[in-house]
Amino acid sequence: ACYVGMAVPGCLWLGSVNPVFLVITHLAALGLMWWRSLSVDLEDKSAIAQFYQFIWKLFFLEYLIFPAACLLA
Repeated sequence: ACYVGMAVPGCLWLGSVNPVFLVITHLAALGLMWWRSLSVDLEDKSAIAQFYQFIWKLFFLEYLIFPAACLLA
């Protein structure tokens, strides 16, 4: 809910970004995270650590998505 609460105003109130690109890339990242979460074995510490690292990769992907959305505006 918090993620959506930040994404929606960002698309609506920032005129210097491409909202379609932001929505598509964020939905793809969210879907990818959901898909990856289904395969995490909660009994396996290695699997948990790999998923944790994957979440950080998605976090840093935001630093590429936002400038790209600004360039495409």
